[in-house]
Amino acid sequence: MPSDLKPALVPPQQQFPATARQHLNKGATAVSRGESSRMVSPLSAQAASYPPERFVAEVSSELGEATIRRRSRHINVILRLSMMSGLQMDLEATLNLISDLAAEIAAHEKSVVCFWDQARDQMQLRCMRGFPKGTEAVSEISGSNILNLWLARYGRPLLIPRGHQPQADALLDFVQAQSALAVPLFVSNRVMGSLGLFSSAPGAFTQEDAQLLWILALVAENLLTREYSSEGLVHFAFTDYLTGLRTRGYFEQQLDLEFKRAERRQQKFALLMVDIDGFKELNDSAGHHVGDEVLRQVANILSQDMREIDTVARYGGDEFVIILPETTEQGAMYVAQRLRRAVEQARFAARLPDAPQHLTISVGLAVYDRDGRFKRELIDYSDAALYAAKKEGRNRVVCYSELSRPGDQAS
Repeated sequence: MPSDLKPALVPPQQQFPATARQHLNKGATAVSRGESSRMVSPLSAQAASYPPERFVAEVSSELGEATIRRRSRHINVILRLSMMSGLQMDLEATLNLISDLAAEIAAHEKSVVCFWDQARDQMQLRCMRGFPKGTEAVSEISGSNILNLWLARYGRPLLIPRGHQPQADALLDFVQAQSALAVPLFVSNRVMGSLGLFSSAPGAFTQEDAQLLWILALVAENLLTREYSSEGLVHFAFTDYLTGLRTRGYFEQQLDLEFKRAERRQQKFALLMVDIDGFKELNDSAGHHVGDEVLRQVANILSQDMREIDTVARYGGDEFVIILPETTEQGAMYVAQRLRRAVEQARFAARLPDAPQHLTISVGLAVYDRDGRFKRELIDYSDAALYAAKKEGRNRVVCYSELSRPGDQAS
C-alpha cells in the first residue's frame, strides 16, 4: 500500500478514539487560553501565526536516488527494524526501540514518544529521552501536547520551526528547543501515537529527516499493531470484570516492580489496604446485586483523582489495595483520609433504592523502608493496620507505625 495514501485511508477525525480527540482538544485549548504559564510565552513581534498545515512535510513511499546515496547509513537503520519485525517484544520495548533508531537517523537532544493507553483510555507518555530527572509538568509533553493533535489531524510528519505559531512556540519553550520534528505512529492504519524530536538548533531537521522517519514509522506499523493487540489482551486479563480495576495478579506484579524501583532510587512508597465496613451484612440483607453495585461505586471513588503512577486494584471480595509510589507516611495518610471521607459522604442510595444511603471504609497503611523492606512484610503490615482500624470502630485510617510503638501492641 503506498504510504502517501495513508491520510486518505484514515479520516482525520477518526484516527484517535473519540475520548482521545476530546483529551487532545482540551489540552490544546488550555494552551491557547494561556492556562499553562510554564508553556506560554510572549511571541516576538515578527512571529506570524501560521496555520498548522504549513508545518506538514510532504512525504512519499519512495526515496530519491540522491537521498539513497546521501543517507545509505540511515536507510540501513530502517532495514534493521524491518528485520526485527518477526521478533516478539512488548509494546514498551518496541517504542523504546523506535526512539533509539530515530536517534540514529536524525540528531536531536530530546525526544518524546506518546501512545494510546487502552487501560486508561487516553494518550500517555511512554518514553522520554534527554530530559533532566524530575522534569516538572510531564503532562505538558504527554497526551495533550499540541503535536499529538496535529498529527492525528494530518497523519503526516511535522517540521516545526520557532516563531510562527503560538501553540507550537509554547511547547518549544517548555522543552527549551528551537525546532522539532514530529512523526505519527500507526496501528492498523490509525494514528495511535507520536514520536517527537527536539533540538536546540534552529532548523535542525530537514525534509529528508522527515521522509526517512516517515518510512521508519511505516515499517514499525506491523510491529506496533501486533504488540498493541497483545497489550489489549494483557489489559483484559488484568482487569477485574466487576469493578474495572486492576486484578490481584496485576497488583502483585506492580508491587514487585515498585520494590525494585524504590530500592534503586532509595525512595519510599506506601501500600493502602481498604475494606468496606459491614459489607457482608449488606450482601446478606440486600442481595448480591446490591453488593455488586456498591463494589462498583466504591471502586469508582477510590480510583478518582489518583495519579497516573498509582495502582488501584481489587484484592478480593470487598478488599482493595492501592500502591502510592514516591509517597511518605504523611502523604499516604492524606490520601487515605481523603478517600475515607469521599466514601463516607457518597450517597449510594441515589442509584440503588435497596442500598443504604451511606457506607464507610476502613484503611490500613504501611510504608516501604520505614515499616517493612520485603513484599510479604508490607502486605501483612498493611493488613494488620486494617484489622486494627476495624477493631477500633471502623471508618478510620490506621498506620502500621502506630501499632509498632512500644506499649501499643500490649493495648
